[in-house]
Amino acid sequence: MTAILKVAVVGAGGISRRHAEAFASTGRTTLVGVADLVAENAQALADQHGSKPFKSVTELLAAADPDLVAVTTPPGSHAEIAIEVLAAGKSVLLEKPPVLSLAELDAVAEAEASSGGSVYVVFQHRHGSGAVRAAELLAGGALGAPQVAVCETLWFRPRPYFDPEWRGTWVGEGGGPTLGHGIHQIDLLLHLLGPWRTINATAVRLDRPVEFEDVSMASVIFESNAVASVINSLLSPQELSRIRIDTTGGSLEVNHLYGYKDADWKFTPAPDAADAWTSSAGEDVASSHEAQLGRLVDDLLAGRTHDTTLASTRPTMEFVTALYASALTGQSVRRADLVPGHPFYQALNGGIDQTKLSESFAP
Repeated sequence: MTAILKVAVVGAGGISRRHAEAFASTGRTTLVGVADLVAENAQALADQHGSKPFKSVTELLAAADPDLVAVTTPPGSHAEIAIEVLAAGKSVLLEKPPVLSLAELDAVAEAEASSGGSVYVVFQHRHGSGAVRAAELLAGGALGAPQVAVCETLWFRPRPYFDPEWRGTWVGEGGGPTLGHGIHQIDLLLHLLGPWRTINATAVRLDRPVEFEDVSMASVIFESNAVASVINSLLSPQELSRIRIDTTGGSLEVNHLYGYKDADWKFTPAPDAADAWTSSAGEDVASSHEAQLGRLVDDLLAGRTHDTTLASTRPTMEFVTALYASALTGQSVRRADLVPGHPFYQALNGGIDQTKLSESFAP
């Protein structure tokens, strides 16, 4: 690596601008190419950042020689693109959700194992200073042992949101708010509480024109024996993202929407318990693409492994898989069950006929 990291973006839709701007804000990258099937989209983003447009990832890899490729295409294409980039020996940054199934995740992991490149995933809520503090203090026991948690993603997406052809479909999006929206909070919850053991879930389609759910709920038991409830919704006009963790030492809570600051975190000590939270305060770093991508660039230029790896996000994809499996089968699902051969390993809809799926999501 040189002092400047050569980055490229594949997919020039809305989220690609956040990636390009976050990379540019570091002052330590150069955008060497933008690829998109729609030529004018690639041209527009490339022009904004003094880069070059390409018609495909194949063309980009041949001409631009990037160190890192950010994949910001619709989720259904992530695995195929990542595997091609890894085959060229380049590293990959996958926007969430990283893939659409555990089978795809393992295929990407296999490609990574034989490549000179590595795979990282955008889960920016791990990287704000509040979550960094929370993870360290919980892991060290300073806040007490977690017992009860609540994880809520109560968002609103109107019907026109699903107008693009790929939205609202298993092939394009891979799933509803559980996969595409609540996954942010789910990932943060697991990052803070560690491995989960079993899930019992319900998922329903109440209003939106989609093939899957627009609301899901889950009851979770962790390996630590802590318990949690998780709800994901696209039908909530007063939007909120919230995690609350009640421990033997107090209650830790973060309330925000699409990104938090330190002020959005609050710790209420239990009676006669110490307040390790307040005394741990330091620099306020908001959770954002800038926070994670800035750290990623630093890590890569320094030769360090960025900690939000593909492997570290597997528990999150397993959680999402188990939620769909439980909701669609009506049975409890154990994390240990999610291995090749499990009906939901290949696809989050379990390969169930679409007509039966529609009936399953009916309230």
